[in-house]
Amino acid sequence: MNSNHHRHLGRRPVLLPFAVLWASEAGAAGLSSAQAGTAMALVVAVVVVLVAGLALHREQRRREVAEEALAASTTQQQALIDTMVDAVITLSDSGTVQSFNPAAETMFGYTAGEVIGHNIRMLMPEPYHSEHDGYLARHLLTGECHVLGHRRELEAQHRDGSTFSIELAVTDMHIHGQRLFSGIVRDITERKKMDKLKEEFVSTVSHELRTPLTAIRGSLGLLTGGAAGDLPQQASALLKLAHNNSERLLLLINDLLDMDKIASGKLDFRFGILAVSPFIEEALTANAVYAEQYGVHYAITHQLETAHVRGDGDRLMQVMANLLSNASKFSPQGGTVEIGVTRHDNQIRISISDHGPGIPEEFHPKLFEKFTQADASDTRQVGGTG
Repeated sequence: MNSNHHRHLGRRPVLLPFAVLWASEAGAAGLSSAQAGTAMALVVAVVVVLVAGLALHREQRRREVAEEALAASTTQQQALIDTMVDAVITLSDSGTVQSFNPAAETMFGYTAGEVIGHNIRMLMPEPYHSEHDGYLARHLLTGECHVLGHRRELEAQHRDGSTFSIELAVTDMHIHGQRLFSGIVRDITERKKMDKLKEEFVSTVSHELRTPLTAIRGSLGLLTGGAAGDLPQQASALLKLAHNNSERLLLLINDLLDMDKIASGKLDFRFGILAVSPFIEEALTANAVYAEQYGVHYAITHQLETAHVRGDGDRLMQVMANLLSNASKFSPQGGTVEIGVTRHDNQIRISISDHGPGIPEEFHPKLFEKFTQADASDTRQVGGTG
């Protein structure tokens, strides 16, 4: 019987060698069936414990690998932040600085240890210094947002008390149930200086050019108007060409001046009630000579005789001059520029259409940027500042 029992157990690979030996000896000693059952249960328990231990070891190793990967990723991210040229500052939801990268140390003149744990107000001049806590509290309470998710130009304060211009972008994040704010700060002092120098240059040159050009334009206008008597046909044609080009140059200079005023917020408007039909007729008359240079004529396709709008007549005339001149420049020889006036609810639409090549679709996003042209090459067929 023992021999058969041994052969039977030898065919069960799930039992461990020591368990087989123990069971064999127990059978030889003539253990009761209850004792044999207990022995087998003990063997099964040992196997279960070993399997569970192996699974636990594998899980532990998986966690270790994940933690190693996370640590490597965190180290890489921190290295990236530490080498950024822009300052990166993280704050708690109470405005306390949590981190301060090396670029921030260079920009503000503080070490990270001098800033971390303190309120971000220490980096702000007035009125931002006094207003910051109230703004943050309102944002947390109501969601009101002036900076979050936007880029804003502000003033910051250096450790020595001096102020400088910055561009600030703030985002919020939630880490382990805690709400944090991350700010990327860029020093734009040099950019602001360059912008100011450019604006001053454009303004100065424009004013200096406009004074003599106005005199030249006036003199040419008198000559072409017959103030000096009848002129030979060839001389009259040359004077007319010179007068037209002086008009065009004056328009370009006025465009430069207006751009300068818009950028500085000093553009003035004089609003009043404007009759649309006479306004359209005046615009076409003023630009007819320009259209003749390109062999183009104007045609009114729709008109509202009784329409009135509230606006600045001079500024609207500038808009009309720009649109009409562009339409003339890009129309084919002998083409027609069509002007239509229609009503849309309580608004008046003035449309100017030409039959030229049109504006390339890829240029549409830049359409309202200053001094931009779809063809800005030196070989373009038409001029203008864009």
